[in-house]
Amino acid sequence: MTHIIVATHGKFSEEIVNSAAMVYGEDENTHVVTFLPGEGGEHLVEKYNAIIATLPENEPVLFLVDLFGGSPYNAAARVAAERDNTDIVTGISLPMLLEVLDAKDGSSLPELVETAKEVGVAAVKSFRQPSEEAKPAAPAPEPTKPAGPVKTSQNSTALSGNMNISLLRIDDRLIHGQVATSWAKAVKCEAIFAISDEVAEDALRRELLLQIAPAHLKAYVIPVEKAIKVYHNPKYAGKNILWLVTKPADVVRLVEGGVKIDKVNVGGMTYKDGNKQLSDAVTVGKADVEAFKKLLDLGINLSMQKVASNPRVELTRQKLDAIQF
Repeated sequence: MTHIIVATHGKFSEEIVNSAAMVYGEDENTHVVTFLPGEGGEHLVEKYNAIIATLPENEPVLFLVDLFGGSPYNAAARVAAERDNTDIVTGISLPMLLEVLDAKDGSSLPELVETAKEVGVAAVKSFRQPSEEAKPAAPAPEPTKPAGPVKTSQNSTALSGNMNISLLRIDDRLIHGQVATSWAKAVKCEAIFAISDEVAEDALRRELLLQIAPAHLKAYVIPVEKAIKVYHNPKYAGKNILWLVTKPADVVRLVEGGVKIDKVNVGGMTYKDGNKQLSDAVTVGKADVEAFKKLLDLGINLSMQKVASNPRVELTRQKLDAIQF
């Protein structure tokens, strides 16, 4: 297990780790070191060694620091020079930290270093000068065709059936950090559907979502009815797609439209006036509770989970019945 030591001038290290926890969750193997006015390099070395002394012997350590040549870097270099299985990456950013957190369980220290360096560069974007890789606006639905093999005039078999929904997640932010850094990788999807009538009609929000989608994936922002049509389009049969919606009522609409859904991940529903708290990331109103109960009645499993590495918390009827408005 690689341990991460985040060290910066001032209290930036504390705040960036706190920000990462909002997206990824708490990580016990991430350690914070601040560099405050009046302190020097020796103080940093002492702080670093105090953390390392608590770790298993020869455990890999990756320092993520702010400035190349700054005191946090120079002190880390002194520690790394005396210790095997230790490296340093400068220019820490939130995208870099999130990607390292997501990758560290299955990666070696050299692999994590390369991940941090690549993400540190790739995360720099411009709103006015977006990526050259244009995102498609929306998949083109075709009339629904019967399930099962369809014979063509040349006696070959045409593709039929439905797409595979790798994950259906309720998250009112739709495409954002947790989706890009965790879920898209965990479910190994080929594309992302952000499904919302309201967002699909909002040109600016639609464009922003398409810009922040992972560059290697196709992304679409479409209304609920179009999602239903595309699901039934044999052109997309067998494709692994990550579906995102903003509210449980839209999941009900999808099911009523013939979309086969066995389970739903409830990832993020922000507070609105009158809502009640279900978790630190999920609040619900009366309409949400009724929609969730309807999904449970249909035999659909509901669970709350921020990122793929977090434990799943079942959302049961008992929990919903306990909510008082």
